[in-house]
Amino acid sequence: MRDQNELKRWIESKCPLLWSLLNTKARRTLPEGLIKYIDFGSPSEIETGRNNLMSLERYLTELQTLCGWKTVSDNYRRDLSGVDSVDRVAELCCEIALCASLGTICGRLQLHPPTGKGTYSDCCFYLNGFEIYGEAKRYVDPWPHIEKPGDVLNEKVAYIRSITEKASGDKPHDAARARSMDLRRKLRDVHRQFPEKSLNILFIFHSSYGETQKYITQALFGNSNFFRTHDDFVF
Repeated sequence: MRDQNELKRWIESKCPLLWSLLNTKARRTLPEGLIKYIDFGSPSEIETGRNNLMSLERYLTELQTLCGWKTVSDNYRRDLSGVDSVDRVAELCCEIALCASLGTICGRLQLHPPTGKGTYSDCCFYLNGFEIYGEAKRYVDPWPHIEKPGDVLNEKVAYIRSITEKASGDKPHDAARARSMDLRRKLRDVHRQFPEKSLNILFIFHSSYGETQKYITQALFGNSNFFRTHDDFVF
C-alpha cells in the first residue's frame, strides 16, 4: 500500500472536485473504502479503480453545473467522506453517474427528493412534462467465487448454479442457489424508495459472469421466465 500522502496528492491532482467534497477528517485520514478502491488489488484492478474515480470526477462536475456546488456538497459530502468499503464507493459511483446522466438529458434534476415515507429517492427528473423518480441499485453477483491468495473458505465452493429455486425453498447442497432468489429478496422493499402514485424507474447495476438479463427477468416476472422473452412471459 502506498503512503497516504501520495494517495491524497493523487486525488487532489486528478479529482479536485471530489477532494473538495471530502470533509476535514476525511482529508486528514482518507476513508478506508477510498484507499482500497484506488490502491488495493492487482495493478489492473488499481488502474480500473483510479479510472473509475476520474470518471466520478467528471460526473460530479456535471452535477455541479446542473445543481450548483452547495446542492452537490449537501447531498454527497457526508457519504463520500465516510465510505468504508469498495462496494460503497462503487454504489456511489453508480448513483452519481445515473443522476448526472439523467440531468444532462433532461436539464432539470432534483437530488434525493423525499418520498413521504421517511425515505428518499436518488433523484427526480423531468421528461416531456412528466415528473419521474429514479433509484439506482447496485448488486454484485458473488458466484462463481474466485479464490484469491489468503482466502479462507469455510465450506465447499459450488461451481454450478441452480436455474430456479427448489419447490421446497431449500438451498441446494451441490450448487449455488438461483440468483433470482437473492435478487428477489433485495428488490422486495425497493418500493419504499419511491413516492406513492408517481412515475418511478429503478435502474439496476448488476455485475455478474452469468446471465444478468435472465436473472433479473426471473426475479421480476417469475421462475418460469428464465428462458422466455417479453413476448411470451408466463405469469
